Amino acid sequence: MSTEHPVNPEHPVQVDTGFPGGNAVIERVEADRIVLRPDLRDTIGDWFYWCIRVRGATGRDLTVQVRRDGGPGIGVRGPAVSTDGGNHWTWLGADSVSGDEFTLSVPDDASELRLSFGMSYTAEHLERFLTANAAHGGLERGLLTHSEHGRPVDRLRLGNLQGSPHRRVLLTGRHHACEMMASHVLEGLLAHVLGGDDEEARWLAGHVELVVVPFVDVDGVARGDQGKNRAPHDHARDYGPEGGLYPETRAITQLLDDTGRFDAVLDLHCPNVAGPTSQRAYFVGSEGAENWEAVQRLAAALEEETATGPLEYRRADNLPFGTAWNGPANYLSRDGLKTPLTSLDAFCADRGDIGTHAVLEFPYADAHGAEVNAVSARAFGAALARALARHLAGSGAGQG
Repeated sequence: MSTEHPVNPEHPVQVDTGFPGGNAVIERVEADRIVLRPDLRDTIGDWFYWCIRVRGATGRDLTVQVRRDGGPGIGVRGPAVSTDGGNHWTWLGADSVSGDEFTLSVPDDASELRLSFGMSYTAEHLERFLTANAAHGGLERGLLTHSEHGRPVDRLRLGNLQGSPHRRVLLTGRHHACEMMASHVLEGLLAHVLGGDDEEARWLAGHVELVVVPFVDVDGVARGDQGKNRAPHDHARDYGPEGGLYPETRAITQLLDDTGRFDAVLDLHCPNVAGPTSQRAYFVGSEGAENWEAVQRLAAALEEETATGPLEYRRADNLPFGTAWNGPANYLSRDGLKTPLTSLDAFCADRGDIGTHAVLEFPYADAHGAEVNAVSARAFGAALARALARHLAGSGAGQG
């Protein structure tokens, strides 16, 4: 959905959302001030994602107000800023923020500026990565299905593609369209499997088939939807026994049925904007004790692998089932009917052909005081690849 304020001789600043991932309701544009709020579209309740394009503001000092009823609409490191069409992003910084507003000086050479809650990752970013690795013999791009609006949903395969892998892993991202930082992690993991020169990368490439669905809610990613709490329920709660609402989740269910055993299924997410569980990476506890023990073994490997990296992961941050928001109420519909809903993780728990299955939450901007950005997120993804290799090669691989 595109919202644009046309050129005005007195206020020539133009603001719109007419690009992949764009999201905002633009309430007012003045000479040096923009007032917006996140476009919730078919979201039940409130959420915080927004992303705009600003033109005609070269050399100006701009103030942007992000109005939101349910909490902050600006993250802990301020907004993300891109001057190259969304290819690369930096955080403006917490010092730029006052209440629900931030102020920035637009560079003299910035004919176009993108401002966002987070560091956008859309199909354009994935396409660049796949193009850069197209000649790699260990990467295959296929079609999982088509979305409700006809977009192709990618299914990637990498690692051992010769039909005789010792282990098989399913990785998914963007069940919630706005959770873009998880995509940076996923890209880092894929890059390490394809090009890493350590023992773990070589083991994964030789022994493991990784099946990857980078964008589950591919329509939402393209349109800039929140995706979280989509009415009547979102993609992440669409794995019930009666079959899903969405083509992507139905296709993932069919993939699990058709492929055979998966030794690990890992679903990548991002948490809320604020609160005690939002500025850290953590695994979300499943209800089954045996699988949670297997996840803890994976977590131990990840803790070791991130100890010397830019972003620290701590097992103590994990959220066991029944803790904080991770309880039965989180898996009920929010349309007033309180219907039980099934996540991919819970769906895997009922299958004998699935090994370790887990949800990993990765923060938008900050992890224990360290800056989360595209580079550090990719480094975290590489560490996750190494941890997966150690877990799969060990005795815990087939348990769950």
